[in-house]
Amino acid sequence: MKPTKLEWEDVIQFEEVKGYGQHIWRNGSNLYYVTEEGGIAPQRVVYELPNELFALLESGERTLLEVSWKIRNDSWPPTEEEKKASEKRFIEESPTSLIDLPETRDLFTKEELEKLIPIAEQMWIESEGKLPDDYVSPLK
Repeated sequence: MKPTKLEWEDVIQFEEVKGYGQHIWRNGSNLYYVTEEGGIAPQRVVYELPNELFALLESGERTLLEVSWKIRNDSWPPTEEEKKASEKRFIEESPTSLIDLPETRDLFTKEELEKLIPIAEQMWIESEGKLPDDYVSPLK
């Protein structure tokens, strides 16, 4: 969703919906979500909050963080499985992290590692000249 043109000064005239730390406001039948966006100098930004999203929040089915993500990205936040799948795809495209970040190997089966480790080792050698001195292949 796109932010509204409302400013913080407009929103504070509305009724604050208690329990959400000044993030949710009501003006008649309209609900608004207020958040800060921006890096060094964050600005308050106001979004319309659809009733169906507020209902999910009120029922406890979704958290404020999840609803905030949905409002700003027009999709629900990725699940843990989706995050792992995305990380796995990224590593498959550039597998050298399997060399210096051993924890990334946990995303793969033994069979997958048997294919990826030789590629990762070759890419590492081509880039760095040799494998790290403390490197131990997970295939041994």
